Amino acid sequence: MHTLEPELRALQTEGILDDATASSALALDRGEVFSLHLELRATLYAGVLLVMAGVGIVLARNFDRIGPVAILLVIALAAAACGVPAIRSKLAGRALTIANDYLLLLAALLSSAALAYAEHHFTLLGSWWSWHLLLLAVVHAAIAYRFASALVLAASLTSLAGWFGVDGTLGDVLHSSHSTPWLGARALACAAVIAAWRHADRRARPDTSFSDVFDHFAANLAFWGTLAWCLEWPWLAAGLPLLAVLAYASVRRGLDTGREAFLVYGIVYAAIGICAVSVPRLHGMTASFGFVLIVVCVAAATLWQLRRRLQEPGP
Repeated sequence: MHTLEPELRALQTEGILDDATASSALALDRGEVFSLHLELRATLYAGVLLVMAGVGIVLARNFDRIGPVAILLVIALAAAACGVPAIRSKLAGRALTIANDYLLLLAALLSSAALAYAEHHFTLLGSWWSWHLLLLAVVHAAIAYRFASALVLAASLTSLAGWFGVDGTLGDVLHSSHSTPWLGARALACAAVIAAWRHADRRARPDTSFSDVFDHFAANLAFWGTLAWCLEWPWLAAGLPLLAVLAYASVRRGLDTGREAFLVYGIVYAAIGICAVSVPRLHGMTASFGFVLIVVCVAAATLWQLRRRLQEPGP
Protein backbone atom coordinates (compact mmCIF):
# COMPACT_ATOMS: atom_id res chain seq x y z
CA MET A 1 0.00 0.00 0.00
CA HIS A 2 1.34 3.44 -0.91
CA THR A 3 2.10 5.62 2.09
CA LEU A 4 3.44 9.13 2.58
CA GLU A 5 4.92 8.34 5.99
CA PRO A 6 8.61 8.61 4.92
CA GLU A 7 8.00 12.01 3.32
CA LEU A 8 6.04 13.26 6.33
CA ARG A 9 8.77 12.04 8.70
CA ALA A 10 11.37 13.85 6.61
CA LEU A 11 9.36 17.08 6.69
CA GLN A 12 9.03 16.73 10.45
CA THR A 13 12.77 16.15 10.87
CA GLU A 14 13.57 19.19 8.76
CA GLY A 15 11.26 21.32 10.89
CA ILE A 16 8.86 22.14 8.04
CA LEU A 17 6.02 20.40 9.90
CA ASP A 18 5.59 20.76 13.64
CA ASP A 19 4.90 17.69 15.79
CA ALA A 20 1.14 18.25 16.07
CA THR A 21 0.67 18.74 12.32
CA ALA A 22 2.89 15.77 11.50
CA SER A 23 0.99 13.52 13.93
CA SER A 24 -2.35 14.51 12.40
CA ALA A 25 -1.05 13.98 8.86
CA LEU A 26 0.38 10.57 9.77
CA ALA A 27 -2.90 9.53 11.37
CA LEU A 28 -4.81 10.56 8.27
CA ASP A 29 -2.33 8.77 6.00
CA ARG A 30 -2.72 5.57 8.01
CA GLY A 31 -6.49 5.83 8.01
CA GLU A 32 -6.58 5.98 11.80
CA VAL A 33 -8.62 9.17 12.08
CA PHE A 34 -10.81 11.28 9.87
CA SER A 35 -13.10 14.22 10.50
CA LEU A 36 -16.89 14.01 10.38
CA HIS A 37 -17.27 17.63 11.49
CA LEU A 38 -19.02 18.90 8.35
CA GLU A 39 -21.17 15.79 8.01
CA LEU A 40 -22.20 15.98 11.65
CA ARG A 41 -23.13 19.66 11.41
CA ALA A 42 -25.12 19.03 8.23
CA THR A 43 -26.97 16.15 9.87
CA LEU A 44 -27.76 18.16 12.98
CA TYR A 45 -28.94 21.13 10.91
CA ALA A 46 -31.17 18.86 8.84
CA GLY A 47 -32.52 17.40 12.09
CA VAL A 48 -33.41 20.88 13.38
CA LEU A 49 -35.23 21.67 10.12
CA LEU A 50 -37.13 18.37 10.23
CA VAL A 51 -38.20 18.94 13.82
CA MET A 52 -39.46 22.44 13.04
CA ALA A 53 -41.30 21.15 9.96
CA GLY A 54 -42.83 18.40 12.08
CA VAL A 55 -43.96 20.90 14.70
CA GLY A 56 -45.67 22.96 12.01
CA ILE A 57 -47.48 19.91 10.59
CA VAL A 58 -48.64 18.75 14.04
CA LEU A 59 -49.95 22.21 14.89
CA ALA A 60 -51.78 22.55 11.59
CA ARG A 61 -53.48 19.16 11.86
CA ASN A 62 -54.35 19.22 15.56
CA PHE A 63 -55.12 22.87 16.21
CA ASP A 64 -58.83 22.41 16.90
CA ARG A 65 -58.38 19.25 18.98
CA ILE A 66 -55.47 20.38 21.15
CA GLY A 67 -56.32 24.03 21.74
CA PRO A 68 -54.03 27.10 21.77
CA VAL A 69 -53.05 26.99 25.46
CA ALA A 70 -52.05 23.32 25.32
CA ILE A 71 -50.10 23.94 22.13
CA LEU A 72 -48.16 26.80 23.72
CA LEU A 73 -47.45 24.70 26.80
CA VAL A 74 -46.14 21.77 24.76
CA ILE A 75 -43.88 23.99 22.65
CA ALA A 76 -42.57 25.77 25.76
CA LEU A 77 -41.78 22.46 27.46
CA ALA A 78 -40.04 21.16 24.33
CA ALA A 79 -37.97 24.36 24.10
CA ALA A 80 -37.00 24.09 27.76
CA ALA A 81 -35.98 20.44 27.32
CA CYS A 82 -33.80 21.31 24.32
CA GLY A 83 -32.05 24.03 26.33
CA VAL A 84 -31.20 21.77 29.31
CA PRO A 85 -27.96 20.26 27.84
CA ALA A 86 -26.58 23.73 27.09
CA ILE A 87 -27.46 24.96 30.57
CA ARG A 88 -25.78 21.94 32.17
CA SER A 89 -22.63 22.51 30.09
CA LYS A 90 -22.59 26.17 31.10
CA LEU A 91 -23.00 25.37 34.80
CA ALA A 92 -20.20 22.81 34.56
CA GLY A 93 -17.90 25.37 32.91
CA ARG A 94 -17.64 23.42 29.66
CA ALA A 95 -17.88 24.73 26.14
CA LEU A 96 -20.92 23.70 24.14
CA THR A 97 -20.58 20.58 22.04
CA ILE A 98 -21.86 20.66 18.47
CA ALA A 99 -24.96 18.69 19.47
CA ASN A 100 -25.68 20.96 22.43
CA ASP A 101 -25.27 24.02 20.22
CA TYR A 102 -27.83 22.74 17.74
CA LEU A 103 -30.20 21.77 20.54
CA LEU A 104 -29.89 25.32 21.87
CA LEU A 105 -30.72 26.61 18.37
CA LEU A 106 -33.75 24.32 18.31
CA ALA A 107 -34.82 25.69 21.70
CA ALA A 108 -34.53 29.24 20.34
CA LEU A 109 -36.53 28.39 17.22
CA LEU A 110 -39.24 26.64 19.24
CA SER A 111 -39.45 29.68 21.50
CA SER A 112 -39.81 31.87 18.42
CA ALA A 113 -42.57 29.65 17.10
CA ALA A 114 -44.38 29.79 20.44
CA LEU A 115 -44.18 33.58 20.62
CA ALA A 116 -45.27 33.99 16.99
CA TYR A 117 -48.18 31.61 17.57
CA ALA A 118 -49.26 33.42 20.73
CA GLU A 119 -49.09 36.77 18.97
CA HIS A 120 -51.08 35.47 16.00
CA HIS A 121 -53.75 33.81 18.11
CA PHE A 122 -54.10 36.22 21.02
CA THR A 123 -52.88 39.45 19.31
CA LEU A 124 -51.00 40.43 22.46
CA LEU A 125 -49.37 43.48 20.88
CA GLY A 126 -52.23 44.51 18.65
CA SER A 127 -51.12 46.87 15.91
CA TRP A 128 -47.58 46.70 17.29
CA TRP A 129 -47.35 42.99 16.44
CA SER A 130 -44.10 43.35 14.47
CA TRP A 131 -42.27 44.35 17.65
CA HIS A 132 -42.29 40.74 18.80
CA LEU A 133 -39.55 40.21 16.19
CA LEU A 134 -37.38 42.84 17.87
CA LEU A 135 -38.09 41.16 21.22
CA LEU A 136 -36.96 37.84 19.76
CA ALA A 137 -33.81 39.48 18.37
CA VAL A 138 -32.92 40.82 21.82
CA VAL A 139 -33.69 37.55 23.65
CA HIS A 140 -31.80 35.43 21.14
CA ALA A 141 -28.84 37.82 21.27
CA ALA A 142 -28.75 37.54 25.06
CA ILE A 143 -28.79 33.73 24.82
CA ALA A 144 -26.12 33.78 22.10
CA TYR A 145 -23.76 35.87 24.23
CA ARG A 146 -24.51 33.86 27.36
CA PHE A 147 -23.68 30.54 25.72
CA ALA A 148 -21.24 31.80 23.03
CA SER A 149 -23.47 30.34 20.33
CA ALA A 150 -23.01 31.68 16.81
CA LEU A 151 -26.04 29.65 15.68
CA VAL A 152 -28.39 31.44 18.07
CA LEU A 153 -26.82 34.76 17.07
CA ALA A 154 -27.83 33.95 13.49
CA ALA A 155 -31.40 33.44 14.72
CA SER A 156 -31.21 36.83 16.44
CA LEU A 157 -30.02 38.56 13.27
CA THR A 158 -32.77 36.84 11.28
CA SER A 159 -35.37 38.22 13.68
CA LEU A 160 -33.77 41.65 13.46
CA ALA A 161 -33.97 41.55 9.66
CA GLY A 162 -37.62 40.53 9.95
CA TRP A 163 -38.30 43.50 12.20
CA PHE A 164 -36.77 45.77 9.56
CA GLY A 165 -39.20 44.23 7.09
CA VAL A 166 -36.64 42.12 5.24
CA ASP A 167 -38.29 38.79 5.89
CA GLY A 168 -38.26 37.26 2.43
CA THR A 169 -35.65 35.75 0.15
CA LEU A 170 -33.55 36.96 -2.74
CA GLY A 171 -36.41 35.91 -5.02
CA ASP A 172 -38.71 38.36 -3.23
CA VAL A 173 -36.16 41.12 -3.68
CA LEU A 174 -35.98 40.48 -7.44
CA HIS A 175 -39.75 40.11 -7.85
CA SER A 176 -41.07 43.45 -9.06
CA SER A 177 -44.36 43.13 -7.15
CA HIS A 178 -42.51 42.62 -3.85
CA SER A 179 -39.35 44.63 -4.35
CA THR A 180 -39.58 48.36 -3.76
CA PRO A 181 -37.08 51.14 -3.12
CA TRP A 182 -38.24 51.11 0.51
CA LEU A 183 -37.45 47.41 0.81
CA GLY A 184 -33.95 48.20 -0.45
CA ALA A 185 -33.60 51.05 2.03
CA ARG A 186 -34.73 48.81 4.92
CA ALA A 187 -32.28 46.08 3.91
CA LEU A 188 -29.41 48.56 3.70
CA ALA A 189 -30.37 50.07 7.06
CA CYS A 190 -30.43 46.62 8.64
CA ALA A 191 -27.01 45.84 7.13
CA ALA A 192 -25.66 49.10 8.59
CA VAL A 193 -27.04 48.25 12.05
CA ILE A 194 -25.47 44.78 11.91
CA ALA A 195 -22.14 46.25 10.78
CA ALA A 196 -22.24 48.71 13.69
CA TRP A 197 -23.12 45.87 16.07
CA ARG A 198 -20.19 43.87 14.72
CA HIS A 199 -17.82 46.80 15.27
CA ALA A 200 -19.03 47.30 18.84
CA ASP A 201 -18.76 43.57 19.56
CA ARG A 202 -15.21 43.48 18.17
CA ARG A 203 -14.13 46.44 20.28
CA ALA A 204 -15.71 45.09 23.46
CA ARG A 205 -14.50 41.51 22.93
CA PRO A 206 -11.34 41.32 20.78
CA ASP A 207 -11.44 37.50 20.93
CA THR A 208 -15.07 37.31 19.76
CA SER A 209 -16.13 34.39 17.57
CA PHE A 210 -19.18 36.21 16.19
CA SER A 211 -17.51 38.37 13.53
CA ASP A 212 -18.06 35.87 10.71
CA VAL A 213 -21.80 35.69 11.42
CA PHE A 214 -22.09 39.47 11.40
CA ASP A 215 -20.06 39.73 8.20
CA HIS A 216 -22.15 37.25 6.24
CA PHE A 217 -25.47 38.74 7.33
CA ALA A 218 -24.36 42.32 6.66
CA ALA A 219 -22.94 41.43 3.24
CA ASN A 220 -26.05 39.57 2.06
CA LEU A 221 -28.47 42.22 3.33
CA ALA A 222 -26.43 45.01 1.75
CA PHE A 223 -26.45 43.20 -1.61
CA TRP A 224 -30.17 42.48 -1.33
CA GLY A 225 -30.94 46.13 -0.66
CA THR A 226 -28.74 47.21 -3.54
CA LEU A 227 -30.40 44.77 -5.95
CA ALA A 228 -33.82 46.10 -4.92
CA TRP A 229 -32.60 49.55 -5.97
CA CYS A 230 -31.43 48.23 -9.34
CA LEU A 231 -34.91 47.32 -10.56
CA GLU A 232 -36.42 50.71 -11.34
CA TRP A 233 -35.50 54.24 -12.25
CA PRO A 234 -34.37 56.64 -10.70
CA TRP A 235 -33.11 54.37 -7.90
CA LEU A 236 -31.10 52.52 -10.53
CA ALA A 237 -28.76 55.50 -10.71
CA ALA A 238 -27.74 54.84 -7.10
CA GLY A 239 -28.16 51.06 -7.15
CA LEU A 240 -25.69 50.21 -9.91
CA PRO A 241 -22.75 52.26 -8.56
CA LEU A 242 -23.42 50.91 -5.07
CA LEU A 243 -23.53 47.36 -6.43
CA ALA A 244 -20.16 47.90 -8.11
CA VAL A 245 -18.64 49.25 -4.89
CA LEU A 246 -20.03 46.40 -2.78
CA ALA A 247 -18.91 43.76 -5.29
CA TYR A 248 -15.37 45.17 -5.37
CA ALA A 249 -15.23 45.46 -1.57
CA SER A 250 -16.50 41.89 -1.16
CA VAL A 251 -13.96 40.44 -3.60
CA ARG A 252 -11.18 42.49 -2.03
CA ARG A 253 -12.15 41.23 1.42
CA GLY A 254 -12.23 37.67 0.19
CA LEU A 255 -8.74 37.94 -1.28
CA ASP A 256 -7.32 39.71 1.78
CA THR A 257 -8.81 37.30 4.34
CA GLY A 258 -8.80 34.07 2.33
CA ARG A 259 -12.58 33.64 2.66
CA GLU A 260 -14.00 32.23 -0.56
CA ALA A 261 -17.60 33.08 0.38
CA PHE A 262 -16.94 36.77 -0.15
CA LEU A 263 -15.54 36.09 -3.62
CA VAL A 264 -18.79 34.27 -4.39
CA TYR A 265 -20.88 37.13 -2.98
CA GLY A 266 -19.10 39.76 -5.02
CA ILE A 267 -19.20 37.91 -8.35
CA VAL A 268 -22.61 36.24 -8.07
CA TYR A 269 -24.50 39.29 -6.82
CA ALA A 270 -22.83 41.46 -9.47
CA ALA A 271 -23.93 38.99 -12.15
CA ILE A 272 -27.49 38.92 -10.78
CA GLY A 273 -27.60 42.71 -10.73
CA ILE A 274 -26.36 43.01 -14.32
CA CYS A 275 -28.97 40.52 -15.50
CA ALA A 276 -31.75 42.15 -13.46
CA VAL A 277 -30.98 45.53 -15.01
CA SER A 278 -30.35 44.39 -18.59
CA VAL A 279 -32.77 41.53 -19.33
CA PRO A 280 -36.01 43.59 -19.01
CA ARG A 281 -34.55 46.02 -21.56
CA LEU A 282 -33.73 43.33 -24.14
CA HIS A 283 -36.20 42.30 -26.84
CA GLY A 284 -36.88 38.63 -27.45
CA MET A 285 -36.26 35.43 -25.54
CA THR A 286 -33.19 34.54 -27.60
CA ALA A 287 -31.42 37.79 -26.80
CA SER A 288 -32.34 37.53 -23.11
CA PHE A 289 -31.17 33.93 -22.70
CA GLY A 290 -28.03 34.60 -24.72
CA PHE A 291 -27.15 37.59 -22.57
CA VAL A 292 -27.75 35.65 -19.33
CA LEU A 293 -25.60 32.79 -20.62
CA ILE A 294 -22.74 35.17 -21.43
CA VAL A 295 -22.95 36.81 -17.98
CA VAL A 296 -23.00 33.42 -16.24
CA CYS A 297 -19.98 32.20 -18.20
CA VAL A 298 -18.00 35.38 -17.52
CA ALA A 299 -18.93 35.21 -13.81
CA ALA A 300 -17.91 31.56 -13.57
CA ALA A 301 -14.58 32.22 -15.31
CA THR A 302 -13.88 35.23 -13.10
CA LEU A 303 -14.72 33.29 -9.95
CA TRP A 304 -12.49 30.43 -11.03
CA GLN A 305 -9.56 32.79 -11.65
CA LEU A 306 -10.07 34.52 -8.29
CA ARG A 307 -10.24 31.17 -6.51
CA ARG A 308 -6.96 30.11 -8.15
CA ARG A 309 -5.39 33.38 -7.07
CA LEU A 310 -6.64 32.80 -3.53
CA GLN A 311 -5.07 29.34 -3.43
CA GLU A 312 -1.69 30.47 -4.73
CA PRO A 313 1.02 30.38 -2.05
CA GLY A 314 2.13 33.75 -0.79
CA PRO A 315 5.60 35.15 -1.59
